[in-house]
Amino acid sequence: MDWRELLSMVEKRLGMYVGRPRYDRAFSVITGFDLARGQGELAEFQQWMLRRHPGSPLTFWALILVEAFGDHADESRLVTDEDHQLAVEVLCRRLREFLGLTEPQVEELS
Repeated sequence: MDWRELLSMVEKRLGMYVGRPRYDRAFSVITGFDLARGQGELAEFQQWMLRRHPGSPLTFWALILVEAFGDHADESRLVTDEDHQLAVEVLCRRLREFLGLTEPQVEELS
């Protein structure tokens, strides 16, 4: 399994692997995958996220919540299933961007 496959699974089928799909469970799956690979990509991702948020003392999992829900957002913002899904989607989107796995944007012709 590679990052592309993992992120697709986390975004679309997380509940199949961890029960109720929750942001903290998605984070745990991603962290476990990174540790098993032994490449340290999440450490680099942390630095990348800090460059996006200069001066922030937050870790990337908290910065994802800020990006999803606005300044001062934290885990208490995760109330509904939709909140968790949005946070997971933003996490996967940012990881894809960082890892260079984003699809090129195609301009629509008018």
